[in-house]
Amino acid sequence: MGIRAAYRRVGSIEPVWWLNAAIGATAAILYLVWVRHLEPIQHPEIAWWAIGVLVLVTELWPVVLEFRRSTHTFTLTDVPLTFALIFATGTHAFFAVVAGTLVALLLRRVSSVKSAFNLAQYALVVSVLLIVVHLAASVDPGFGWITWGAMLAATQITGVLTVAQIVAARVLTEGRVSGAQVREMFGLDFAVTAMSTALGLVCALLWIERPEATPLLLIPILIAFVGYRAYLRERQGHEKVKVLYDAHRTPSESPEVAVALEGLLDRALEAFHAEQAELILFAADGGAPLRTALGPGSAREAMAPVDAAAAAALRACAESSDTAIALMAPFPAALDPYLRQRGVRHGMLAVLRGEDHVIGTIMLANRFGLSRGFTATDRALFETLAANASAALQYDRLEQAVSELRDLEEELQHRVHHDPLTGLVNRSVFSRQVREALEPDTPGEVAVMVIDLDDFKVVNDTLGHAIGDELLRGVASRLVRSVRGEDVVARLDGDKFAVLVRRPAAVERGAAELAERTLQAFALPVGAGEELLNVSLSMGIATSRHARTHAEELLRDADVAMYHAKQSGKRRFAVFTPAMRDSIVRRHGLKAELERAIEQRELVVQYQPIVDLTTGQTVSVEALVRWNHPGRGRIPPLEFIPLAEETGLIVPLGRYVLEEACSSVSERHPELQVQVNLSAIELEHPDLLETITDVIKRTGIAPGRLVLEVTETLLVKDAVRGAETLQELRDIGVQLALDDFGTGYSSLSYLRNLPLDSLKIAREFVEGLAFSDHDAAFVRLIVGLAKTVGLKVVAEGIETREQLDMLREIGCDLGQGYYFAAPMDADADWLAPRADLASI
Repeated sequence: MGIRAAYRRVGSIEPVWWLNAAIGATAAILYLVWVRHLEPIQHPEIAWWAIGVLVLVTELWPVVLEFRRSTHTFTLTDVPLTFALIFATGTHAFFAVVAGTLVALLLRRVSSVKSAFNLAQYALVVSVLLIVVHLAASVDPGFGWITWGAMLAATQITGVLTVAQIVAARVLTEGRVSGAQVREMFGLDFAVTAMSTALGLVCALLWIERPEATPLLLIPILIAFVGYRAYLRERQGHEKVKVLYDAHRTPSESPEVAVALEGLLDRALEAFHAEQAELILFAADGGAPLRTALGPGSAREAMAPVDAAAAAALRACAESSDTAIALMAPFPAALDPYLRQRGVRHGMLAVLRGEDHVIGTIMLANRFGLSRGFTATDRALFETLAANASAALQYDRLEQAVSELRDLEEELQHRVHHDPLTGLVNRSVFSRQVREALEPDTPGEVAVMVIDLDDFKVVNDTLGHAIGDELLRGVASRLVRSVRGEDVVARLDGDKFAVLVRRPAAVERGAAELAERTLQAFALPVGAGEELLNVSLSMGIATSRHARTHAEELLRDADVAMYHAKQSGKRRFAVFTPAMRDSIVRRHGLKAELERAIEQRELVVQYQPIVDLTTGQTVSVEALVRWNHPGRGRIPPLEFIPLAEETGLIVPLGRYVLEEACSSVSERHPELQVQVNLSAIELEHPDLLETITDVIKRTGIAPGRLVLEVTETLLVKDAVRGAETLQELRDIGVQLALDDFGTGYSSLSYLRNLPLDSLKIAREFVEGLAFSDHDAAFVRLIVGLAKTVGLKVVAEGIETREQLDMLREIGCDLGQGYYFAAPMDADADWLAPRADLASI
């Protein structure tokens, strides 16, 4: 227990005491090893007590320079210090400076921690100075420029050391020191130290040559010193009078009360050289008090609500006296928590009085510099400032400002809880209301209906976002008219809405009836600006019996049901069942397994031959990815390819297929081409060109043997950007094919403007060749157009001899399909033609 108690006592020591101990120990070591052996550099020697008295006098009457919002204190101690370095032994010099400083600190009643710090740093500084100056004097026995220069340089070095110690102490006590403050300390210390040391050297030279004349030089120095102190006091007095004038003028001239309060606090900070200021206003209607504050540093508040109990305690304290109150530790019990939380070490507090009651309070805290607080003169001036400010701010202006602020707060609260576009409640409020409705003591049953606009993106892309916003407002208005008064309509995000349905019983039936009524309401177009637009909705319903009374699960289940409705054909609603959740869970598990399969290269790439319809020879193969799942068997591409596109896995999947295809084909045949599908996400990926170039380089395949297939839908998404990317791909030498031509927008501009090499006719049109004159005419038109612009044509899905004969008669160049060969593994014979193709 004794050891633990000792550890607790050590841990409770303030960090600055450890700094003091380290500085003092360093000074003691220097004294014992070097300083105590040093003799005077010059004679006549000066008694140590005389030097100590000079140090005491200069330390008792420092010059306090207040500049902007910082306070700097300097003395003429460097003058007696110079005498100590030259005309005293090391021991006498050391103890004269330390003793004189100690007595001055005691008389000035400086706190123990600051006294210890000042003594330690003075002891270290005088030790370093003695060592440096005596080393220089050892090579300059005549006490000339070498010693003088060494003394000037040494005092500057120790000045840097002093500032560094002060910075360390402030970091330990206050947690930070700004760079600007450090630069100001260094600059001021440099000038004062140089001046004082030069004066000391002049006095020293005079003491060596004519000791009795030295007091003559001290007289003008003392007169200048006293005169400068008087000038500073006079200037500071003028500044404070100006502050009182500004405190009355600035609030009256400011158009906004908040600006007036900040201006008043800013001038008060500058006048009293304080770190922070705050002003609290009390509302006549009993509302929350409002605080405006500046500092410390760049921190600021404007008319922010403050704890009523803390404000009342400040008010009671301020009203307990007719003058400004001095705030010093220990603080009154009622104020202690608030003042400590605000970081107040010492301060002043005054009341702002109206005609018949208190308007507020004003407080300044933490004066810069060595001062332990604000003086009686400061408090009297501060009381006058508070009185002037009360008159200038005018009670009716404050009341109006507070009222306007209340209105603003209410408006902000409304914006926080409501969607700014539609005025409906937002997701956070809706979620809270769902949670409240699901509380066990809330009567009735609960359901949530999630509503999504089908194909809303098309409206934004074609008619613009302004029309899209108008449409959302129109949809919101119609939804509100469709529900009962007790139902809550919310906009969750984008084009997604939700309805909280509450019924005494049979809430699922009630929600389904509401969904049917909503679908009927949207049978008519919705106005959006000057447009009338048909709106299709997909809706999902979930009741609390499936969500185990958790709001998040209820919303999630309704969302799952909505997507089920969308996948089932849109313009409908679906009621959630656990099977839908299982489907989502399965899909999530499939995503993780697909990611692992790509990383471990478990997917299989197969190759389907593309045949020259004239010669029957295989001229190319299309790379098709397959997934043979170890537990689920063969998973069709139509299931995992869309999943990869939704989750972003299509990019690593596409790279995997590209690498496998290029590697296999380049190893199998010196001229055979390979065709690889490119998704929209891959086309937009910034690393596409780098990826393809890298694969071509590593696999050794010629760029012209790689054919990348893109779809019309992919190009419609961003035609300009898509065309630019295709041109960049074409520039590196790869060939490009337009896949599934005829199933998308079938724009002839693609054939004319894009850097294509071939196009592929979709299998839907090839299937209808034998029995549909329309499909045959369309294929004939495609082939003719392609040949006109110099493109090769590939027919997909050839499965019969009749299809092959018609395509050959039309003039189609290439074909692929199960009539020639099914997709084959990498080690199969891709080039072996069917026996019945020899006659082609």
